[in-house]
Amino acid sequence: MGIGGLDKEFSDIFRRAFASRVFPPDIVEQLGMKHVRGILLFGPPGTGKTLMARKIGQMLHAREPKIINGPEILNKYVGESEANVRGLFEEAEKDQKKMGINSALHIIIFDEIDAICRSRGSLSGSTGVHDTVVNQLLAKMDGVEQLHNILVIGMTNRKDMIDEALLRPGRLEVQMEIGLPDENGRLEILRIHTAQMAKFNKLGADVDLEDLAKRTRNFSGAEIEGLVRSAQSTAMNKLVQAKDKVSVTTEEAEALKITRVDFEHALSFDLKPAFGVSDKQLESYVLNGIVPWGPQVDEILEVGEAAKRQVSESQRTPLVSLLLRGNPGCGKTALAAHIAKQCNFPFVKVLSPENMIGFSEGAKCGAIKKVFDDAYKSELSCIMIDDIERLLDYVAIGPRFSNLVLQSLLVLLRKLPPLQSSSGPHKLLIIGTTGLSDDVLELTGLQRAFNSCIDVPYLSSAGEVLACLLDNSMYTFSESQAKALRQRLTKKSCHIGMKKLISIIEASKKANSYDVDMIVRRLEIEGHLTN
Repeated sequence: MGIGGLDKEFSDIFRRAFASRVFPPDIVEQLGMKHVRGILLFGPPGTGKTLMARKIGQMLHAREPKIINGPEILNKYVGESEANVRGLFEEAEKDQKKMGINSALHIIIFDEIDAICRSRGSLSGSTGVHDTVVNQLLAKMDGVEQLHNILVIGMTNRKDMIDEALLRPGRLEVQMEIGLPDENGRLEILRIHTAQMAKFNKLGADVDLEDLAKRTRNFSGAEIEGLVRSAQSTAMNKLVQAKDKVSVTTEEAEALKITRVDFEHALSFDLKPAFGVSDKQLESYVLNGIVPWGPQVDEILEVGEAAKRQVSESQRTPLVSLLLRGNPGCGKTALAAHIAKQCNFPFVKVLSPENMIGFSEGAKCGAIKKVFDDAYKSELSCIMIDDIERLLDYVAIGPRFSNLVLQSLLVLLRKLPPLQSSSGPHKLLIIGTTGLSDDVLELTGLQRAFNSCIDVPYLSSAGEVLACLLDNSMYTFSESQAKALRQRLTKKSCHIGMKKLISIIEASKKANSYDVDMIVRRLEIEGHLTN
């Protein structure tokens, strides 16, 4: 039917909503059975909700379905919005009065149904038009005069906004989540969108659809279609010769083939899934790499690896959270980003205060909740919450912090991912970073909200500073410079963050070499190095 990756969902919908409509009407009447009159398809954008609704109408051989975009119903004139709703059901009412149980099925498809069916009373200061439209729809679907020859299909990606009365049995009774496709589903979708190319020998022999299905984790159906389009345009662009005019010869066009290289280009540069990985943001945090200056760094990375392994393999702990605490500049953000990158989870997002500058408390809570809601849609997810004290607007004086944001974080940090598949719950790893003291963490309850809390220390000895300078591939010193560094730093006490040390080293760079005297002098002047 041209629907890829939705076999189970389609089977469940058919069992619940359509099986009774295949039987003769008199048999259904003898059973005293009522047909399902409403289906709600919900899930992330681009997963195939609208496509499935269209195919349902074709499969049932019903009348041409009426497809309504939610906002089209609304009208500024009093009573017109309700009249528009009544008009949708008018033909079905006439048919039922004339034909009775033998009446043909009328399908009404509401796209973006949340636009007109929001919870009544939720829109403060409105004229109440939304409420009366919902009332009219409720009455038509399951009012005093019941219609048995209608099937209302609603589609939304915001199920939480829809009025509860519309979701009860008798109205939108069958509620089906259309989620992100699994590997087999992605392979089906790829085959659907490359079938025409394969038929006319335009698909290169080196294109491995099974490998592409593995590598497109967390791609929606629409994003996979976009990937195929991008590969096609990449291949076509190679043949376009921009001279006096853009033209392609017939022979070149006939020889056109979409190859593996074209798909690789599309994956690398053009298409990134909405429920994917924040690659650029993570890379900016680990710009200078991870410097293993001491056993403490190795221990933190081992804890991160263990947390990742626990989330991936354990069926008893679907939620694992890790908090890295340390003074500013100690490298906790870089360590957290490194752990998040090494997870190789299909969904990795960063919650950072830099993305919420100017947000009100309510908007900030909404942005935080959206990231968590998106994470629940993926089988394996990782959320990095950077600089928690800045998210909370914490200061040591004056208004201390935002309690609304704090309470939202505490709830979400403890909330288990929902059970969304037969194989078990979706799994989530949370990595937080903060510079708050132990006392503040304890008083706010944040320390108890995380499974583990690990201190990220400053470099505290000359040996650790020397390890950064001499045992690191980022910096190159001559033998004489290395000897001078050892002589001047040995038997010294040090207290400096990794971020500050890198800044001092880079400031001493002259003509592709590093000035040892300047490094030591800066460390002493700024009070990081003492006898």
